[in-house]
Amino acid sequence: MKIHFLRHGIAEEPTFSMTDAERRLTKEGVLKMEREARGMARLGLKWDCIYSSPYPRALETAQIVQKTLGLPILEVAEGLACGYFGLGALQELTKRHASRAELLFVGHEPHLSLLVEQLSGANIEMKKGSLACVETNTPEPDAGILRFLLTPSQLVCLGENT
Repeated sequence: MKIHFLRHGIAEEPTFSMTDAERRLTKEGVLKMEREARGMARLGLKWDCIYSSPYPRALETAQIVQKTLGLPILEVAEGLACGYFGLGALQELTKRHASRAELLFVGHEPHLSLLVEQLSGANIEMKKGSLACVETNTPEPDAGILRFLLTPSQLVCLGENT
């Protein structure tokens, strides 16, 4: 199973009149994520299912990727919202899929980096728009291998060279 983690794109700064759960991608965040998604397409990435946090900035990110790559299945997973998306929630969602599935989880920090570390032992930091891939037979602690971590700049560069 290949489990991919994508941190949402550049989002609005929090304000007194807006809750964290209401923050959306900025215009720059949308444009950059579109270029990143083209980079993902150039790499030939395809997912059996995309799971997204319900927060607008993550859902918009997931929708851009879904549209650019022409993927049919996008599911909102309440557990991916800011708070705590941990190993148990990941295991619950992945058990719906075959061991050869390729899944994408679009969410927030610090949860995504912590999951990559739990699964693979790799200590990473996921900047906004970063994409990581962990390959594992079972989503258990230290059972996976970090296959790649791509920065937003790397994905944009790939997307611009199409």
